Amino acid sequence: MRTRILAPGLLAGVALLGLATPAAAQTEPAPPQLVSADITITLSADGDDVVRGTYRLAEPADAPTPLELLVVPRTGAEVTELTAGDGLTDLGPVEGIRAGATLPSGTTEYTVEQRVQRSADEYGIPLAIPDVATGRGADVRITVALPEGQRLVGDAMPAFDVRAGDGDRVELSHTGRSLPSVIVAEYGTTSRASLGTVSSYTGLVLITLVIAGWLFHSIRKERVRP
Repeated sequence: MRTRILAPGLLAGVALLGLATPAAAQTEPAPPQLVSADITITLSADGDDVVRGTYRLAEPADAPTPLELLVVPRTGAEVTELTAGDGLTDLGPVEGIRAGATLPSGTTEYTVEQRVQRSADEYGIPLAIPDVATGRGADVRITVALPEGQRLVGDAMPAFDVRAGDGDRVELSHTGRSLPSVIVAEYGTTSRASLGTVSSYTGLVLITLVIAGWLFHSIRKERVRP
């Protein structure tokens, strides 16, 4: 008789657990997914640069959701300041390669600003990007304003289109599907191609002068022969 009493009780307990598990799973906030990013970078001649990024999520956060920003270390470039804009709270300092923050409930878009200090020979800018999945059809737009009077002369990553900006500034623009952790824009007043062209012409002139001198010397020797 005791077995007959316990068995129904055990089955009832299992059934209750089965009903409770889906309910508990439904309370967990869905992980955020990135659908667009609009990043504006203003480079300064003294290496004190400003980055402003606006990121949009596929769905609004249904509860306060922890968010980590990734900052990839780069020699010669340091994120010196990280500031939360609209849609982001509790942004902490960068520790290692991460900075913790919170997406308030209902957030679909947030903004973060950063300052980067670069050395004179460094042209890479690390970005504080969200550690979330990026949707396949994500729309990523990056605009870089070079220092006044400077031009793109060397390496660039990702690929940029070059256009005239305000005043004597040149702007670089990129549209893609993936979010880079670092952008590179090597600028200057004279391109590598121009330097190479000058070197080539200089070498050609020197070779021509050597040949001309040899011919002149040979002709003179022929003339002085008896």
